[in-house]
Amino acid sequence: MRTSVRRPAIIASAVAALVALGATPAGAATAAATPAGVCGSGYTQIDSHAFRNASTELARVHLFYNASTKYNCVVTFHSSSTSGYALTTGAWLDVDGDGKGQAKDQGAYSSYAGPVRLAAGSRCVKWGGMIEAGVGTYTYTSSWEHCG
Repeated sequence: MRTSVRRPAIIASAVAALVALGATPAGAATAAATPAGVCGSGYTQIDSHAFRNASTELARVHLFYNASTKYNCVVTFHSSSTSGYALTTGAWLDVDGDGKGQAKDQGAYSSYAGPVRLAAGSRCVKWGGMIEAGVGTYTYTSSWEHCG
């Protein structure tokens, strides 16, 4: 009889074992890009949300704003425990009343998803991100906030 094992459970076990050993996955960047650097110059972080499995941070979604261009930028960055592993990761942003709908970047990434940028001006934004790691999918979407 063949037993089926879920892929996320295998990934969680492998990540936990490597973290416990202090190993760095092959291809992991030693001087990784920063969330602010990915969004570009002029952006200031205004919010963030961490994705955690017990006490281990898996990733963090960051919201940035550029006051001179009136653009917001969202990036979901892997933490050291998941960096280098191609995991489904996403970042999204929506601007209230702009008629464009949600802008989204999602795929199998080993360091970050995004940047996702939209002009917000004096409008509220709904932003968020996700990562599929271990035995679950971790998702965050804000309410309409950071208005004007």
